[in-house]
Amino acid sequence: MDSIYHIKVNLTPFGKATQGPKFGIKGKPENAIYPPISNKYNEDICTKSWTDLSSMPAWWMFEFSTGMAYVTDIMIYYRENYGIRMSGFQLYVTNTSTIPPADDYLCYEDHYSSRPPFPNTTQKIPCNRLGQYVIYYDSKGSDEGTHVDEAIVELCYVAINGCPKTFWGNTCEMTCPKSCIEQHCFPENGSCILGGCSDEHCLNRNCDRDSAICYDGCKENRTGPFCNKYNIAFNSSILLHSNVNKQTSLVSDGNMTSCVTTQGSDIWVQVDIKEISIVTDIYLKIRVHTINTGNHTFYASNTSGLSEHSTVLYSDQSIPSAIKVTTHFRYLIYVPLINDKSSLEICEIGIVGCPPAYYSPLCTKMCPVNCKGPCDLVTGTCKYGCSSGWIGDTCNIDADCVINPEHSIVVYSPKIYEVYPSSGPVNGGTLLTITGKYIGNVSDSIYVEVSGVRCHNVIVATPGINFTCIIGEGNTNKTEGIFVSVNANNFSDSNVTYFSFKKPMILDFSPKKGIIAGGTTVSVRGVDIGFEGQNRYNISFCDNEICIECSAYQNTFNSAFISFKTGKSGKPRNITLLHMVIDDLTVITHTDMFLYLPDPKFDVSNESKKTLQSGGPFSILGEGFGIVGNVTVRGMGEICYIKTDTNAVCEIPSRKQNESYNQTLFVHFDGAIFHITIEYVEDPTFEHFKTVLEYDKESTIEIKGQHILTVARREDYSVHIGLDGKCIITNIAMTFITCLPPKSVPRTYNTDENTVGVTVEVMKIMAYIGDLQYTEYYNNFSLIIGLTTGLVACVIIGIFAILIFRRYKKSCYKMQNGNEQRNSDKLDHTEEHEMIYYEINPDDELQSNTSKRIQQDVNEGYADLAHRSSRDPYNQLQQESADNRVRDMIHVDTHIEDLSNSGYISVIPN
Repeated sequence: MDSIYHIKVNLTPFGKATQGPKFGIKGKPENAIYPPISNKYNEDICTKSWTDLSSMPAWWMFEFSTGMAYVTDIMIYYRENYGIRMSGFQLYVTNTSTIPPADDYLCYEDHYSSRPPFPNTTQKIPCNRLGQYVIYYDSKGSDEGTHVDEAIVELCYVAINGCPKTFWGNTCEMTCPKSCIEQHCFPENGSCILGGCSDEHCLNRNCDRDSAICYDGCKENRTGPFCNKYNIAFNSSILLHSNVNKQTSLVSDGNMTSCVTTQGSDIWVQVDIKEISIVTDIYLKIRVHTINTGNHTFYASNTSGLSEHSTVLYSDQSIPSAIKVTTHFRYLIYVPLINDKSSLEICEIGIVGCPPAYYSPLCTKMCPVNCKGPCDLVTGTCKYGCSSGWIGDTCNIDADCVINPEHSIVVYSPKIYEVYPSSGPVNGGTLLTITGKYIGNVSDSIYVEVSGVRCHNVIVATPGINFTCIIGEGNTNKTEGIFVSVNANNFSDSNVTYFSFKKPMILDFSPKKGIIAGGTTVSVRGVDIGFEGQNRYNISFCDNEICIECSAYQNTFNSAFISFKTGKSGKPRNITLLHMVIDDLTVITHTDMFLYLPDPKFDVSNESKKTLQSGGPFSILGEGFGIVGNVTVRGMGEICYIKTDTNAVCEIPSRKQNESYNQTLFVHFDGAIFHITIEYVEDPTFEHFKTVLEYDKESTIEIKGQHILTVARREDYSVHIGLDGKCIITNIAMTFITCLPPKSVPRTYNTDENTVGVTVEVMKIMAYIGDLQYTEYYNNFSLIIGLTTGLVACVIIGIFAILIFRRYKKSCYKMQNGNEQRNSDKLDHTEEHEMIYYEINPDDELQSNTSKRIQQDVNEGYADLAHRSSRDPYNQLQQESADNRVRDMIHVDTHIEDLSNSGYISVIPN
């Protein structure tokens, strides 16, 4: 097999050497793997293993720390002028450290001879074997004339060339195809050693077992004979005859058995890889059927279609299976020879490269972030320059840096971005962290002044990025400026305030009492009392006997406040002094009373608390809770609150999938700790209504379920009807709930206003049960009954009215006849008294005479009556008479109705 690479990787830096038998403290086995590369012998730089026992061989062994490696050749520099001692030596590449090595692992054996010519003391021995150990073995000894030496090994330098298993290439930078069995390949060309097809990258796992070449093509994003290279053309955009159709995708799908066929005189193919990328190889499977000859041409372009800017990558009468290139482009364009009767079959076009931001054989490494365009696929260097503000091969040098032309040394000028913290007491002692760029390494000379004050004890934290220093005593007047010098390269800024000095003072603190166990959060109010940063405060509560150390913490920065937690007292105390030290050098005090009171007591129960898997509340009972500031649960935070002096309530979160059903909770009442065991039990479950449940506005409804009263009680349950309705619970048990819905239909989101949802709420559970439909059947029946009853009553009343009216008519008729008879009698007896009346009332006489004349003419004037006005006295008299009859009829009706209601009326038929 021809090598296309010369392997230059010496694997001896990656392992250790041993030998036997040992000669002494000199001639160590590791001497052979370190320079100088020479045959000159010295026991300080060469190995020596030897014994005077004739039956004991001498050997030198190297073990790879990388595990198995494929050895291509071994360079040996034996002691000069002593080739006779090499005669008959053997070289092994083995998988075990057994001495003597097995013959199966023999790589090379020198023919033993006691006479010249003897082996060359400098030899390059090809091996081409896989193993973990390389062994130089000598069991022959040598006859040097005056005496016979036993076996001896004196190696001055050994180089073992090859690659660790699963790698290949001239620097072992490429990974062997996974299609190779055990991913083992030749370092020179990447072909499989043990055969192929144990791979997931060959399409259909179809490949040659000896060469590992994939027959059918490659899976996604792979190309090449072994499918071990990244394919940036995979599923790219393909134009064929300027057209795109579903068949053109077969050109770049990795499958060499699916092809696109076309023919004509204007055939061309364009592959768009979407971005300008560096390309190193192009793999092709294209067949042309024609009787004419001509060139097949492949172009590279950054614009679609052929143009004057297109670059010819290949042009010849045959179509290659691979084109080796080193260029960058976006479009690959293939133009075959022109012939009306030509047909073109394209099965696969693979383009080896990486997306612009990546490099390495499989594009797994990121290019430097400041590269302008894609980077070199092997080294990762920026081939097309750097983004603005950066220089260097990998664009990692600030453009502001100065390069000394005499020594090619980059001179970095420091820059300062931030000083943290931004303030501290005037007495100094504040530890500052100064961040910037090129601000020094550990061995550099660094000088710092902040706000005109020297910052000493400089310690580099991150080379070139930040360092710390302690600022000295300052004053509140000087607040601007910074000066930093790194090896005489200076940065100065006198216009910006990086750090300011403050004079802190305590005004007050609260609360004024806490528990003996400590842990009470105390807030201190003052002037310039709060400083950002960690570990800046030492706070104590003191009396005449003791100072109790407290712990400061600062959740948010506020110059007027600082908070701390009290320490343990051990017994009730009356504290009289708050003592505070800031940045070790500033001491401030405040006199006031703080009371340490007895710790809260808890009602202890051996029974565990049960809670639902979805979580829920539980109560802790005791006394003395009122003076506790915060109640927290370790690992869960502030899930509790104090309800009364004797009761605290905790909301337990739901059980996570992998957590135990029994858990111990540590509840912190400030510094006092109460532990309780929680047992998670099954949540209640509820059956859904099988269909929409019809509701008659009278009955209760039943909701079935399981575990209803395992933990929760009746008062924990609520049944919601619609948006604002409540179902009043009438009975509840472990497997059911009965409740009475509201009689009026609650509001609902349903399109049917009479259909509402039913939801059960218990603790943290909201369970939708189904829909309830309010029905109108019983209301309609009542309405029908009412209407029917009313109609019957109306019929009866109508019959009574008719009978009464007929009786009334008969009565009226009788009354009219009686009146006429009485009027006739009256006329007969009136004349004899008229003269006396008229003598007393002469005006009436005149009127009476007129009336007489009218009566005399009554039979003669009927025709005139019909033409008289309604205002005529005669007509008015007739109208009044008619009105009186109507009133009489109404009076009679009323009288009859009263009699009817009294039960005294009787119906007399006609």
